Amino acid sequence: MQIKFEYDSRRATQAILWLLHKHGGALDKLKLVKLIFFVDRLHLSLFGRPTVGGRYVAMRFGPAPSELYDAIKEAGSSASDPYLTKGNQVIAQSPVNEDLLSESDIEALEKVDGEFGHLDSFHLSQITHRLKVYMKNRPATNTSTPIPYEDFFLDLPDASILDLIREDQEARDALE
Repeated sequence: MQIKFEYDSRRATQAILWLLHKHGGALDKLKLVKLIFFVDRLHLSLFGRPTVGGRYVAMRFGPAPSELYDAIKEAGSSASDPYLTKGNQVIAQSPVNEDLLSESDIEALEKVDGEFGHLDSFHLSQITHRLKVYMKNRPATNTSTPIPYEDFFLDLPDASILDLIREDQEARDALE
């Protein structure tokens, strides 16, 4: 049994906008993806679910949420998109709606931004490259390798919530 979490595009959009607005309305794409990884990892370890969810992969510059990464790459194709991507920059086009984020989502965003928000993209990438979650799943070539959510706990001091997450996954699998 593998732990799975659906990608929540609504929360993902608001988490992106939250981080963009905390950084003057724009962030480097790589930095944004790394911050979201840390937000999901923290939220998962504290509350039993990620903020954004979806599939995670190990790529050349570290772990990345696959669906979110694709959404960022495609952003700006419509004038109504909440954010757009120009080169390596992701730029907010809409205000964040914190009502679409839970209190725990905002708590994780604040904590991660406070700890990592001042670092540049490549420093964040170097940090993720030293994590066991990345080292275990590092791609051999310039491709990507799936990262199981269980591996998010390899570097964390307390993995006690992992048993509860597994039990919840078993129940969800039984209902399918």
